[in-house]
Amino acid sequence: MKFSRKKIIAVLQLLILNQFTVAQPIVIDQFEMNQHEQEAFVNSLILSIKKHPIFLQSLTIIETSKASLDISKSNNKPQIQLQANSRNSLKQKFEDPMSAFTESTKDKHRADSSLILQQSIFDKAVKEEISKQEYMLQADYFDKQQKISELTLDMALVCQDTAAYKIISDLIEISIDSHSEIVNRIQMRVESGRAAQAEMTRAKARLAEAKAKKMTTELKLLTAKATFQQLMSDGEPCEKFIKIDPEQLTIDTNKIQDEIENNFSVMRASELIKAAERELEKAKAGFRPKINLELRGDRYDLTGDKNYDVYAGVNFNVDIYTGGKKTALVRLANEQLKTATFNKEILIKDLRIKSGANLAELNNSDDRLMIFNAAYEAYKDSRDKLSLQFESSNVSLLELLQAERDFIESSELLLLNKKEIISSQIRQLYLLGKITDYFEKGL
Repeated sequence: MKFSRKKIIAVLQLLILNQFTVAQPIVIDQFEMNQHEQEAFVNSLILSIKKHPIFLQSLTIIETSKASLDISKSNNKPQIQLQANSRNSLKQKFEDPMSAFTESTKDKHRADSSLILQQSIFDKAVKEEISKQEYMLQADYFDKQQKISELTLDMALVCQDTAAYKIISDLIEISIDSHSEIVNRIQMRVESGRAAQAEMTRAKARLAEAKAKKMTTELKLLTAKATFQQLMSDGEPCEKFIKIDPEQLTIDTNKIQDEIENNFSVMRASELIKAAERELEKAKAGFRPKINLELRGDRYDLTGDKNYDVYAGVNFNVDIYTGGKKTALVRLANEQLKTATFNKEILIKDLRIKSGANLAELNNSDDRLMIFNAAYEAYKDSRDKLSLQFESSNVSLLELLQAERDFIESSELLLLNKKEIISSQIRQLYLLGKITDYFEKGL
């Protein structure tokens, strides 16, 4: 992941000496991670995700859904209750004086108990609730995967930022050295009377401008590093670009439209629609009867004779009138189903727009790099030639300084465009639900 400044300078020296052809990738490939560096970054990324509160929260939500599912399933299992009651008589009156003594003694202190077993035979609402909770659990699982994808996207993009600004910062520092050398040459011309003092002033202004650019880039780098540390506190800020395998990308528009369905947000939305459908069926089931089997044993006066009853029965319950509650529940569930359906449609439209824009960036990525590479080559060649002519002829100061400025700006634009192209590749993996498999298959 790290790329030492010495290596950066060495690469740039090769560029200055023009030891490459225009057709070859010049700076770009030199600043991409190799396999070992990328594996180290991915391992750090996985570790950071597993420690992130968003990931831990998603695990808690899944456990909550599992508990809700178990609660729903429990309603379909036998329910066993033990009931006991004890009472003390405060006042008694008997019409038959002969039985007053025995009856009052028996009823003054009495304890009864019952053992009740109930089993639902028919309750469609329970069945639909279980089905609904199963879909909700699956939706929460996809939500967890979506949050992992979002964290991976954020971490990968901020890695691109730290790498780009670090490389650009080092480029500008080298440019500052070139500016300083030009200033020294101008100083020699001024002292020998071959140049006016105004040229020295302009040279110092251009040097100050380069230093200001360095400070601005350093600020961006510090901001990117701060964000990186918040997301990946155990990792080192990237100093190279992530390398994306082109074979993992999709450039066919029709295939992209199909693969959008693999986005975890879309998959979650589909599960929520299924859950809403079950909720609607559950609401409709409220109009149907409920049938329960009951087996009961009652023991009377635990301190007295062993008197008890054991009986079995079937309970049939149906709501005849609830003040419009059942109808309102059906309407509510129906509207919730419509909302879930519209949410999925909105999500898919948004993903198609983003995927289309992202694909447009990927389709012209080679042309963009070729154009910026050609500009870089031209400005580098111009700068090198003017630098050589400076010693032997009276080259304009403005031309020399402008060539230096154009060179560093073309280098910066080339690197920033490479960063944006790789970022677009990462975004496509995210939009099509592939980013998790690409980076952290172990999660």
